[in-house]
Amino acid sequence: MQVKPIAVSAMLLGALVFVAATPHRAVSQPEAKYVGSEACKECHEDQWKPFQSSTHGLAGHDAAIVADVVNCESCHGPGSAHVEAGGDASSPGFATIHSFKSLSVADANATCTACHQGGQQMHWPQSEHARQKVACVECHSVHAAKSPGQKALLKTANVSQLCVQCHQDKHLALARTAHMPLREGGMTCVDCHDPHGTATPHNLKAATTNELCLTCHADRRGPFLWEHAPVRENCLDCHDAHGSNNQQVLAAKTPFLCQRCHISTRHPSTLYDQPDLASNRLFNRSCVNCHSQIHGSNHPSGKFFLR
Repeated sequence: MQVKPIAVSAMLLGALVFVAATPHRAVSQPEAKYVGSEACKECHEDQWKPFQSSTHGLAGHDAAIVADVVNCESCHGPGSAHVEAGGDASSPGFATIHSFKSLSVADANATCTACHQGGQQMHWPQSEHARQKVACVECHSVHAAKSPGQKALLKTANVSQLCVQCHQDKHLALARTAHMPLREGGMTCVDCHDPHGTATPHNLKAATTNELCLTCHADRRGPFLWEHAPVRENCLDCHDAHGSNNQQVLAAKTPFLCQRCHISTRHPSTLYDQPDLASNRLFNRSCVNCHSQIHGSNHPSGKFFLR
């Protein structure tokens, strides 16, 4: 049977329409397989060598911690195609390995939280750091930690140095004459704050500011027979926790601090009141010289915190 030319043309046209309608298929990436960390050593020796003695590297020797995929590929994914590319960035297999520099913050953090769940990381998704899109690798260095003993794999020698890189206002406060014992290493930021998040404001490690302060300052804990209202309310009403230029990290000098609340009392509020020579603004200026039990008193006659 002879096919008419017009029929042939119609068949060819239909075939062209079918090809045009078929979606374009991209070149598929080669399927990568796990090859072990030794394959990474040749090109990435600077990262491979310190990793072997790191917390993550040592975890690979304990099947109870990492049962299946261990070491480099547990974070970066199967590396066979990447190894076969031999450093050729144009090879389709070169990009199959996960590079944290190329991942979004969410994807990079998801790699970490796949293992680090519960405990300190329980509140991470709702934490201030997570909401500000802070990546885990901005604070932690998996390959070359600088913290002593590689504790927490920090990128600095201690926690406080790490925190003040972003929290510059707290860094300046710590430089004041009256400060928390952070500069001397007596404590660190994480003694009060949990960087991975808590259920309380400012990532505090206690339900309230007072509860946190009183864990160390137990002598200020009540209840007292006579209680000072601002002390009961919040320690930060009178103190600046990160440092100040006033004694005992007070938020202002006395008596100015006290006269924020005590404006009309038995003591004159300004130098122009009478008798100004006996004013606590000129002589015996600190209110606590007399009101020594300002945090609270258990004395029957301690209503004014004199004893």
